[in-house]
Amino acid sequence: MADTRTTKPGIKRLLITITTLLPFFFGIPLWLNSTQVYRAPLPFKDVDALGSWASENTLLLPCRLNVIFASKDEFLTKPELDSVASQLILHVQSLMGGNSSDHETCQNGFNIQVKYDTENVCLTSGQTLDSPTWPCGLVKYGFFNSAQLSDDILDNVLWNYANKEENESTVQDEGGLYTVVVLRKSQIESLDSFSKDDVSTGGCTNEQSSICKSKTGWSTVVGKYRHAWIIGDFNSSTVESEVVPRIGDVALTFLRGSRSASGRSKARNLPLSAEGEAILSFSLLNADPDTWIFDWDFEELKRQFFQPVVEALSGIARLTIESQVLYYTPKAVQSRWDASLNAHVVAVKQLPFFVNSNEWHLDTSSAAAGRSKLLHFAIYVPGGGEYPLHFLRKNDQLSSTDGFTSPGWGGVVVYNPTNLSTISSDSHSSFHRITPKEFESIAGVIVAQLRTLFGLPPILSDDPETGYFSLSPARTGFAEWELDLLLRRRAISDMTAAASTLMSLSRLVQKLSSMVIMDEIGEQVKNSLSAAAAARDHAAHGAYRSTAESASKAASLAEAAFFQPSIMSVLYNPTEHHLAIYTPFFVPVLLHAVLAVIKEASRYRGEWKKFKQKKE
Repeated sequence: MADTRTTKPGIKRLLITITTLLPFFFGIPLWLNSTQVYRAPLPFKDVDALGSWASENTLLLPCRLNVIFASKDEFLTKPELDSVASQLILHVQSLMGGNSSDHETCQNGFNIQVKYDTENVCLTSGQTLDSPTWPCGLVKYGFFNSAQLSDDILDNVLWNYANKEENESTVQDEGGLYTVVVLRKSQIESLDSFSKDDVSTGGCTNEQSSICKSKTGWSTVVGKYRHAWIIGDFNSSTVESEVVPRIGDVALTFLRGSRSASGRSKARNLPLSAEGEAILSFSLLNADPDTWIFDWDFEELKRQFFQPVVEALSGIARLTIESQVLYYTPKAVQSRWDASLNAHVVAVKQLPFFVNSNEWHLDTSSAAAGRSKLLHFAIYVPGGGEYPLHFLRKNDQLSSTDGFTSPGWGGVVVYNPTNLSTISSDSHSSFHRITPKEFESIAGVIVAQLRTLFGLPPILSDDPETGYFSLSPARTGFAEWELDLLLRRRAISDMTAAASTLMSLSRLVQKLSSMVIMDEIGEQVKNSLSAAAAARDHAAHGAYRSTAESASKAASLAEAAFFQPSIMSVLYNPTEHHLAIYTPFFVPVLLHAVLAVIKEASRYRGEWKKFKQKKE
């Protein structure tokens, strides 16, 4: 009789047991909702669209070339000018069209316009440029009267013509418009003070004029601003064979900093932080103060030599300058005495080990903390036991600069004082303050090192053998067309960095569901996308400075969003961490409740079977 049941088993006891699970079924979702982190909405689709665009495109700014054939008489007809323009366009395209990277930083290479400027005729051919160009009138402006003078004077005359009051619209151009003036040497030689016999007999004595220094009879000069000029013997039948190749070389120079079709600057990434900043740290190192001590009035040296450089680069980088004087700073390599050179020398192969990291305490800038970029410039003053100290080149010749550059770190230059007669040699250390005149040569080396760090050649060299010359600004060290080149590279780098950083942030946010996304991050991402869109719009209109500013803003905001402190903290608080914390509180109670329900359900099922057997 114990295996049967006459009454139907009650369900009340089972329901009571099941109700013990209800707090868990309703409480766990509420608990999960209460423990969810705040996640501001991010425009993932817009970020993906920017990433897709950046993977297939590059932020390119337009480059425009305005060629002016200036002549006192008329030697070209309109059909001949059209032919020259067509040949020039094809030639420049052939120089840059073999490799897509040859376009480097310009949209489709160059847009080229050719003008023919005489006293009575003004003709235009080639492509239409979307910005104001130099108007005709060079001949009437007295250009030929200046062409016989020094290159610096001629360069300034052209700049004054481009910026005179009636041509004020050209002043507003922020970059990317380059002008090449072409004229025949015979028209310059006709001047009384510069006769034809002077050149033919080698009697041209104006050493400041490239036409006198050239050994080819041709002079191609790239100026300090955004223009160049070509002087040579040609006529309407030889202009395409003689002049067009030289204009192509000038175009390559404006594009890459090199007139070689295969040449380009080595460095592509500027040594700057994500915000476009860098600290220039100057250190005067007294290797042996027991011999002599050198000091400086750096504020005066900064004002005279480095502040113009900082101002010239202001559109590309925000540079700040610091200085210090250190003592007892020996180098890390040993020099040797060379009797034939009458100097202590350090071989070039030893230069990578020259910097003594243990004794040269250069990283003293509090402003360099975080993501700031620090560039060191060390001026090393050797002690009396190794004076004079020079670097020995591979050809066993002494270095002309006694300096070297370390990419991404900075540069070192050795200062061998030449005025030892003014320094006393008593038993105590003698003291000497470096004057601006003495520092001038050192400053020139440092500016050349800074150019190298920014991816440009140390100096703009002349080549009399081929007739190519360049003018370098004495105060700033950077020509305006070089600043355009750096600005284009900076815009490309910032735009690529912004897209890459935003894509990385997007993937990280979508992968980590427990990541806190503050409203500040959302705003930074949206503003970065807006700045990137503005940079693309400015680039399409050829606004160089605006493009660079917007691209820099996009990269900076993207970096700030990615390295936001609230994001970094979640990397150490994953989902597994939550489970490890809350499991000991909930599992024991939940386990007993589940076992009770299972046990009661099993009992109820058994009682129900007994009832059914009795009924049958």
